[in-house]
Amino acid sequence: MACLRLAAAAGLLLVAGDAVRPAGAEASLLRTTIIVADVERSRAFYALLGFGTESEMGGERNPDSAFPLNSRSSLWRLVVLRSGRADGGRIGLLSFAAEAPAPTRNATRDEIGLGDIVFVLDVPDARAEHERLAQSGASIVEEPVSYTSRQVDASGKPMKGWVFHVFDPDGYLVEILEAPR
Repeated sequence: MACLRLAAAAGLLLVAGDAVRPAGAEASLLRTTIIVADVERSRAFYALLGFGTESEMGGERNPDSAFPLNSRSSLWRLVVLRSGRADGGRIGLLSFAAEAPAPTRNATRDEIGLGDIVFVLDVPDARAEHERLAQSGASIVEEPVSYTSRQVDASGKPMKGWVFHVFDPDGYLVEILEAPR
């Protein structure tokens, strides 16, 4: 405890909520990786939203690995996609083979719940993205809806944006957001 007090007094620790961590130990999100049934099908879906391939890797896998996969897959493949925008992020598309894992949820569904994720993608024109995704046969949840932001423009008027939701080919919910500008 004396060491902890000394380190804190020396300014070597940062406090975040109830957690104490050494200065400079902040985490950085590199990407979100999702397990998919078909990498090429998922790559095509996210390409519609402006994501391009950054890297690909894969190979043999130890079926007894501690990675908590629900099958004894002996092959893996990871394709990392990068947003076309400089401030955008990355999505990893991970698949397994030579025994594919069983789904842990229903990929063709119309609801989400606890434990699910939602990708939120900012696009320049939500209505144009909606049209492009509809033409591709994507599982769209609703038409774009206008919303009012708490942000105001230069004249003090609330700014407006657009939003809609779509399921990707593996049932992950994607929110397409045209943020107020």
